[in-house]
Amino acid sequence: MSVYAYLRVSTKEQNSQYQKNAILNYANENKYVPIKFTNETASGAKSYINRDLGKLLNTLKKDDILLVNEFSRLGRSLLDILKIIKIINEKEAKLIIVRDNLKLTDDVHSKLLTTVFGIVTEIERDLLRSRVKEGLDAAKVRGVKLGRKKGISKSKLDPYTKQIQEYLDKDISKTSIAKLLGVNRQTLYSFIKKYDLKGNKW
Repeated sequence: MSVYAYLRVSTKEQNSQYQKNAILNYANENKYVPIKFTNETASGAKSYINRDLGKLLNTLKKDDILLVNEFSRLGRSLLDILKIIKIINEKEAKLIIVRDNLKLTDDVHSKLLTTVFGIVTEIERDLLRSRVKEGLDAAKVRGVKLGRKKGISKSKLDPYTKQIQEYLDKDISKTSIAKLLGVNRQTLYSFIKKYDLKGNKW
């Protein structure tokens, strides 16, 4: 059996020492020693897969213990936390949330707790969808136009508008202008048409 601990802060200005102290105190009281610490600076919004936490989860084996000070250190998303708990359970390892003295294993109590988390996640999703729909409906009632604003989209030729017009005024063909600007003829033609620039030759 190996004992691991995961520490996380979101920015370099933050310090994970308080997490480490809490875990060390808990581990000493319960004889969970020695401990292998994983300490990283990463946003909780970042997927655990792309964090050091993902590597740590891959390391876990049967009967290993993972100590975390609080659920929020695993991530901000309840769905992500559920996935992490599921991975740990499938490896037949144990997750301990130190602050709450909560032990999550593959037993009936842990499975029940995970199920409750799952239900809460679904409720959160439904409430979010409902709030979004209500917000959109209210905006429509107020006459707010939804969706992307219509307008002329930007083109990589925008900075060359004046130059293109000068070329056209000098009766330089559009084919030659396209070559000078490094674009294909259709791109140039669409740009000229969009801004209604005048020219004589193709």
